[in-house]
Amino acid sequence: MSNRGEQSLLKQSTILMFAVSIAGIVTGFVSGSQSILFDGFFSLIATFIKVLMLITAKLIAKQSNHRFQFGFWHLEPMVLLIEGSFLLLIAIYAFLNGVFGIIDGGRDIELGLVIIYAAVFTVVEFAYFFYVRRRNRKLKSSLIQFDNISWLVDAMLSVGLLISFLTALLLKSQGYGEWAVYVDPLILIVLALTMLTPAFKILGPALRDVLGIAPDTLNDHVRQVMDAAKAEHGFDDYVSYVQKHGRARFIEIHVVLPADYRLENVGQLDALREEISAKLGKPDAARWLTISFTGDKKWIA
Repeated sequence: MSNRGEQSLLKQSTILMFAVSIAGIVTGFVSGSQSILFDGFFSLIATFIKVLMLITAKLIAKQSNHRFQFGFWHLEPMVLLIEGSFLLLIAIYAFLNGVFGIIDGGRDIELGLVIIYAAVFTVVEFAYFFYVRRRNRKLKSSLIQFDNISWLVDAMLSVGLLISFLTALLLKSQGYGEWAVYVDPLILIVLALTMLTPAFKILGPALRDVLGIAPDTLNDHVRQVMDAAKAEHGFDDYVSYVQKHGRARFIEIHVVLPADYRLENVGQLDALREEISAKLGKPDAARWLTISFTGDKKWIA
């Protein structure tokens, strides 16, 4: 994966999202629409998260130092955890705002302006979402993947806004203006509920990584490889540990050799390491693999 390409795309995404947020906030204030204002503030929060992602991408590209000897991979899930938490909090706020808006008798808004806003940004946001997804097929960046969720959510918000405001316009034209004032707070409630799934989609994997929970898929793969190696080479036993931080995978394997294991030279152990490494998959900068050999089980207890 090209880290330079990742940083360039994140920077581009940040600038564009900031422009979207300013347009939403200004349009929300001018039109009196709380749902548009909410969309603008969501985009503004997404902008700050993108800045954090860009900083994280730059740190990951750097080499480790004496303070962070395993690099900066651990920052990636932390940023994603912050993003997911903000999405969840803003969804709760929007839901409550919508409920109180209905209780207060709805809101009368300038429909012409908000319809134009929703139509323009529906096209812009969906177009950029598909553009980033296509670019990321080559980059294969988890940061870009989760960052692009914010564009999908924003695009979905814009579609919901457009449909709802067109409905409100239809109600007014048919003489049901007293019902049209409830459209804006109702949109806010619906948008809040639709944001819960993306929020939990980000929070789940990020929380697992931050807490250091072993990924089942990686753990099962390592054990399958080592069970086969144990049977093939006659190892007495082994123990393995796996952990994941963002895109980084940490794999530690300790093998117990039998007392009568024929060992001619150290190169023989290196050959075993190469064989196990190849079966675990193609090595890359994000994989940290340690394989040690011992003849005493106390070293793996």
